[in-house]
Amino acid sequence: MTTRERIDLIAKAYPRLFPRAELVQLVRAELGYVDALDGWIARDGVQVRARAPKLIYHICAGNLAISAMTSIVHGLVLGSHNIVKLPGDREDSSTRGETLNFIRGLPAFLRRLVETDRKLDEKKLAQADAVIAFGSDATMESLRAKIGPGQRFIAHGHAVSLLWLAQPNKLTPIEARAIATDVLTYDQLGCLSPQAIYAPPQTNISALGEKLGRALETHWEKLKKKPARPLGVAARIAEARDMAYALGHRVWLPLKQHLGWTFIYDPDPNFQLSPLHGVIAIRTVSEARLHEVLSSVAGKISTVGVAGKLSKRAEAAFLKLGVTRFCAAGRMQFPPLTWHHDGRSTLAELVTWVDAEGEF
Repeated sequence: MTTRERIDLIAKAYPRLFPRAELVQLVRAELGYVDALDGWIARDGVQVRARAPKLIYHICAGNLAISAMTSIVHGLVLGSHNIVKLPGDREDSSTRGETLNFIRGLPAFLRRLVETDRKLDEKKLAQADAVIAFGSDATMESLRAKIGPGQRFIAHGHAVSLLWLAQPNKLTPIEARAIATDVLTYDQLGCLSPQAIYAPPQTNISALGEKLGRALETHWEKLKKKPARPLGVAARIAEARDMAYALGHRVWLPLKQHLGWTFIYDPDPNFQLSPLHGVIAIRTVSEARLHEVLSSVAGKISTVGVAGKLSKRAEAAFLKLGVTRFCAAGRMQFPPLTWHHDGRSTLAELVTWVDAEGEF
C-alpha cells in the first residue's frame, strides 16, 4: 500500500482529527515528496528514496490521548508496524480507553499494523527501530538507558505552556473566549495547556478578572462532556482555592460554586505550576523581566499563546527562554499537523534516506 493510500484510509476514518490535506502537507514538508517512501525520486542529480522504520515502539503518557493518537498516525503514515505501550489508569484521565477506541476505529488494514502492550515489554522495546515516548523527564532518562546504539529515540518529556496578554486592558470579548478555550480544553492536562497567564504591569486586574470569569463560565456551560471531578481532583481544586484565599489573593469563582474553573490573581510573578483542572493564575511582569521570572522553566516552555500583538522585546525574551511555538490565543490546543513538537521534526527524524548516484 502506498503512502497516499494509507493517508486516504486515515483521513476517511478520522477526517476531523487528521484531514487528508494536512497529512499530505505533513509528508511533503517533512520528506520533501509525498511519494518518497514508495519509489525513487530525482533530486539534485541523484535518485533518492526514504525508508521507514519497520517497527516503532510508542510509549504513551496517561494525561492526554491525542498525543498517543498522533504518534500512532505518524507511524501509520510511514507504513511501519507499531507497538503501543498503553498508560495506566488515572482518576483524572481516560487516555487508555480513548486510545484503544481510536485503534479500534482504524480500517482493518491499518489496524493490523498496530498492537498494544499493557506493560513495557523490554524485548519488543529492544527490537524496535525507533522509540517514541511521552512522559516525565525521569521516565525519559530511564528509557534512554534502555535504548541501543542503533535505535532512534524521540523523547517528549516534561513541558509547560502559558498565555501572554499583550494588551489586557483592551482585551476583546472574542479574545476572552479564546483564552477560556485554551484554559479549559482537555482540562489543562496536556503540554499545550496554559499553566499560567502573564500580563504587563498596570493591568486592570479587577476588570480583567470579571471579563475572563464570564468567558470561563460561558465555555464551561457549553461543554457537552464536562471533565470528571473525582475526590482527588476535587481536593486539589479546593486546596488551591483555600490557599489563594489564605494568602490574600483575588479569586474569581463560578456563581454556582462548581469546580469547573478557578481564576486567581497572584502578585508573585515567578512561575509556578498550576494544580490544573481549570485552575489558572494571572501574574503581572514587565517584558524586561520575563526571562527572570520564567527562568525555572527555561528550555521547557512549549507554547506561548498570545492575545494582542507580541512585541519584539517580548518575542526576544521568550525565544531566549527556548519557546518552540507561538500562536494566537484560542489555538494553543490545536496545532497544525505540521507543527514541530518540542521544536523537532516528526516524520523526518524517523526515516533513513537511500541515495543512488549515477548509472549502475
